[in-house]
Amino acid sequence: MSIIIFLLVANIGFEHLSVDPVAHRVGMGYAQFGDGYSIHYNPAGLAYGLGSYYSASYLNYICDTHFGYLGYEHDQIGIGIRYFYGGTMKKTDELGIEEGSFGVHFIDLNVGKGFFYKDIGFGISVKGVYANIDTLNSIGAGVDIGAIYIFPEPEIQIGLAVKNIGFGIKPYIESNESFPYEINIGVIKRFTDSWVGLDIVKPALMNFGLRIGGSYSIISSFDLKASYNTLLSSIQTGSSGFDFLAGLTVGFAVNKDAICVNYSYSPYFDLGGCHRISVSIGG
Repeated sequence: MSIIIFLLVANIGFEHLSVDPVAHRVGMGYAQFGDGYSIHYNPAGLAYGLGSYYSASYLNYICDTHFGYLGYEHDQIGIGIRYFYGGTMKKTDELGIEEGSFGVHFIDLNVGKGFFYKDIGFGISVKGVYANIDTLNSIGAGVDIGAIYIFPEPEIQIGLAVKNIGFGIKPYIESNESFPYEINIGVIKRFTDSWVGLDIVKPALMNFGLRIGGSYSIISSFDLKASYNTLLSSIQTGSSGFDFLAGLTVGFAVNKDAICVNYSYSPYFDLGGCHRISVSIGG
């Protein structure tokens, strides 16, 4: 109990862990599996893993920052690597005199395993995070845990994922920071050529929110996708007549044999927009 209390009251850091760099699921879908991104979203999806998947993603984020992601999943085992580059910033002393520049870099490694208990798929992954800001470094460690159950009739998938349960084990200077934990409950209903879903999410730094979205196959090799995230309504500034679109993500997927390419865009208005592209191979 004391560990749980510590995680809830400690300073939140490693905020990059809350950003989704993957285009494939348009920012939602913690009840999904079988697409090569289970290690990133919900490790329980690894329990249902069939075949091998290789995946790569890139996110052009706000303020000229960048995310990258590489993943590999095979036989209920998954590995994911995420990288964040915050660009170059001016470095000044206490008098405001410029002393060159510095960069911000984060990298995390996530390794997970899926398994079954009775008819429920479970998964757990462990992650290590390295953070670098100029001459300061920090190291953190944590876990993700999850479960997925499939209702056979009608075919509905329900998933639970608790992500980023962890904290810093080496602080930048003195105070250790905890990971930005996130609790997700997702439901997916699949149809012949589409899916629709709903996520209920509780991030560490925000109130409860909803994500709702889906995908529809226009033709056998082309899908349209969209989602709406109520948590992103806070980025509305009133400076644009399109602020009602805050929280919307739209995208598409092109499938050819074992290769799937996804693109998505999220408008952040005064902050810019987020472009995501993901490529997965396997199946």
